[in-house]
Amino acid sequence: MTERAVRTQVLIIGSGAGGSVTALEFARAGVDVTILEEGKRHDRTTDYALGTTESMKRLYRRRGMMPIVGRVPMGYVEGRCVGGSTEINSGFWHRTPREVLVRWRAQFDLEGASVEDLAPHFDWCEEQLSVGLSDRPWAKSTEIFARGADAMGWASKEVPRAATNCQNSNACATGCATGAKQGMSISLLPKAEAAGARLITGAHVKLLVKSGDRITGVLAELDDPESGTRRMVRIDAEHVFVCAGPTETPALLRRSGIKFHVGDTLLVHPMLKVVARFPERIDAYDNVLPLLQVREFWPEVSMGGAFFTPGHAALSLSDNWAPKRLQHLRNMAGYYVAVRGRGRGQVRPGVLGDDSTVLRYELADEDVVNLSDGLARLSELLLAAGAEEVFPSVQGLPSIKTERDAVRWLDDRIPRSALSLTTVHAFSTCPIGERVDRCAADSFGKMARFSNLYVNDASMLPDSPGVNPQGSVMAFARRNALHFLDAQS
Repeated sequence: MTERAVRTQVLIIGSGAGGSVTALEFARAGVDVTILEEGKRHDRTTDYALGTTESMKRLYRRRGMMPIVGRVPMGYVEGRCVGGSTEINSGFWHRTPREVLVRWRAQFDLEGASVEDLAPHFDWCEEQLSVGLSDRPWAKSTEIFARGADAMGWASKEVPRAATNCQNSNACATGCATGAKQGMSISLLPKAEAAGARLITGAHVKLLVKSGDRITGVLAELDDPESGTRRMVRIDAEHVFVCAGPTETPALLRRSGIKFHVGDTLLVHPMLKVVARFPERIDAYDNVLPLLQVREFWPEVSMGGAFFTPGHAALSLSDNWAPKRLQHLRNMAGYYVAVRGRGRGQVRPGVLGDDSTVLRYELADEDVVNLSDGLARLSELLLAAGAEEVFPSVQGLPSIKTERDAVRWLDDRIPRSALSLTTVHAFSTCPIGERVDRCAADSFGKMARFSNLYVNDASMLPDSPGVNPQGSVMAFARRNALHFLDAQS
């Protein structure tokens, strides 16, 4: 039996970067707002930084096991908790590059999204999250990366982070127990709730309820703490904002029969990781990940530091396993090469249940070229910084010990079958813009063919931003929320 539990003016599905911004702006404007979050609310002092295995169980969707299938499969992770992926990411912050915004305008007829249009929204987000550079001396893994970039004569830059007074605890990916990293659970959501927003956790939205060109509400399963069971409820709403992320937003829409340009354009930043061994102690697993990125080869290729623990090291080294290598763990650090991603993918609801969303992505030939070139250049940088060996996550590839070993990959191409890739950046599954032949929603997130349905998360980005997407998601989400409020007034 389905209960009618709540009626609300605006229903927001998801409490991540997009959903939290939307909720805060609406609540402050006096709108009756309800947020549905599938995951749980966790106490950062007791539930965060508990180690990789336990944290993945508590904070990640499918315990961190979300494969992207294709001829070259990729590992992908996203959050499933109050705050979404902002609770488990690095907190790196980028503004959407001007070149990207110009391209989105040209290719998607995206309106109201110039650098000047977005500047006040980025300013607001950065103030809310206290975005800035590290106020502590760099960790050894960052110093080494800077040394290598300088030796190569390449431009590198410390990336600002939403992590005021970071304690270098290396717990970004397991939840920041110190509260330094400004995930949505401690930054925007408490302000939204204080302004009147209701947050319901453990709420799995099964279906959007349609009537003509309107969404009248949703069917959701909610936890019943008294009985320990789940119950189906109907929540009615005047307007619905789907902010469930780049995979679950299109899955929910398609499950509800909304398919126009939905879930057909999955884009990612494919990442190839390496472990570098140095003659001196690095103790990377006791410090924050490297804070610099090399943008010399942007927008196609970027390089930076990866989250590093003994488990991550073992996983990266497993492609060419030799147990004795872990004896040098204290002298190791992890780095990555990421490419813009020229391939295309799909998101489809799973046939095995609502939490079995299927992700597909086919790596483009350009991606393989850029990953090969990127491996060559990253290896050159690390060797120039003093690395004795570089171990790529490429099956059957010997460690890289000399510059000659490295530059080989400027000409040769890594076999697709040997690549072990990951990604933490997915987007563009419901692209926005005015091009009806390309876009699922208009320039401000209102879904085509519906009068009260919106998307406002990473799924809306028209194409790859070429940088960490959280800043873009939050700035666009605020822009869209204020546009909605203006239209209602």
